[in-house]
Amino acid sequence: PDRPSPAMLTAFFRQDRPTAFLPLLPLLVLLWPGAGTEAALPWALGPALADQMVHGMPFFAPLRWLMAHHPWTAPVLSLVFVLGLAHGLNRMANDAELYGRRNHLPVLLLPLLLAMQPFGLLPGPDLAGMWAVVWALGRPWRATGKPDIGAALFDAGLLLGLASLFYLPYGFLAVVIWATLAVTRPFKLREYLLPMLGMAAMFTLGWGLVHFLLPGAWHAAASLRFPPDMVVAGTHWMHRVLLAALWVIMAMATTGSFASVYAHSLMLEMNIRASFLAFAFAMALLALFAWWLDGRIPPVLIAVPGALLMAYPLMQAKRTAWADAALWALLLLAGWAR
Repeated sequence: PDRPSPAMLTAFFRQDRPTAFLPLLPLLVLLWPGAGTEAALPWALGPALADQMVHGMPFFAPLRWLMAHHPWTAPVLSLVFVLGLAHGLNRMANDAELYGRRNHLPVLLLPLLLAMQPFGLLPGPDLAGMWAVVWALGRPWRATGKPDIGAALFDAGLLLGLASLFYLPYGFLAVVIWATLAVTRPFKLREYLLPMLGMAAMFTLGWGLVHFLLPGAWHAAASLRFPPDMVVAGTHWMHRVLLAALWVIMAMATTGSFASVYAHSLMLEMNIRASFLAFAFAMALLALFAWWLDGRIPPVLIAVPGALLMAYPLMQAKRTAWADAALWALLLLAGWAR
């Protein structure tokens, strides 16, 4: 592996070493809770934090109550969820060989993309449920090529059902499991039904538990919405211009890098990357649906696929200086937004 100098940020995260997680804790402390806070102290936000999250499904209710009565728990939960999601996301990508070489770039990109969105690091239901989505995707991806993947498909359904009990739209991601089956295996109706059976079993169990412990708390439609009187402070116009310019550059670089990697993939790798594209497209549809509902998108819907996609040009860059410039620009813009 490369031997990076202290200034070579990209080379440090390109390596497959757990030391990449060390900068995350101070970074999250500095950037929490994300953009739009008007420089308010984190512990001064108090119960107002609840107004910056979607309501969520009943399994999120205990966490919402905890943050409302003990505001200091919000940054602690945020650290736990973001660090756990970064680890799970990076492990899923490396185990599925999305990049051809193991690395830790998504570990850095995930919190940066979250922090650049309004209150993006808050431990909302979308963040609380995403770990189960990542785990669900990893099960069939790791089982690709095995003769019998029934257990992996049922487990994926259970995990998606669990994720849906935090944030309901995650149930739609069952189409990603179907897309994986479509490109990796011959058609078997049983394999397409198993994820739905697992999801239905978990959802039914959760529904019964909620109706037994918290009668009347099940409001699926209301769980999708942000509070009606939500107010978010905007960033400086120059910040928005620079961020938009960076997005355009990164989008062009990501498209070219992914196309190059995809074209040189073996058949199994090509199928997994096609399934990953289906996941990114499904997350984009969920983001558009959220925008249609409230004019605001839960941050995780953008940050998770964005972190996985943006790692491609950073991983493939022949001149590390250009990749370093992009990462430093993201860091500075995230700090400016905070």
